[in-house]
Amino acid sequence: MTVYEQTYLFANGIALAENTTVESSLESDDQDVMTTVLDWAGITPAPITRTVSANNVIPLAGVEFDFEQKKIDREEVEIMLQEGGSGKKCITRGFILTCSRSSGVGQTATFSFTFKGSPGKFEGGILG
Repeated sequence: MTVYEQTYLFANGIALAENTTVESSLESDDQDVMTTVLDWAGITPAPITRTVSANNVIPLAGVEFDFEQKKIDREEVEIMLQEGGSGKKCITRGFILTCSRSSGVGQTATFSFTFKGSPGKFEGGILG
């Protein structure tokens, strides 16, 4: 019986089946507003972005999606995150910020990337 959620990642519609970790966050560079009389008065809002980071095992055939070329070309990428249990999806469009490969003696080769895009939210699915 499944008790906990998993998040699946798709890049331009291609499932990244070799993920070992996926992290997603909503971020903004909001600035504090400080006044002499009211002390902390609130924030000046900044645009919200969704950041996605993932770590993937590299199969012998290679990484399923050419993140490096998308980074080099500065090509817009669509990332879809889908929760496996609820089915909720988050779709965001943006750009690859970093991508790296790691390999070592006695270690599985991995590929990692960081993406930043529009703030899309998780919605839909079997629960609404």
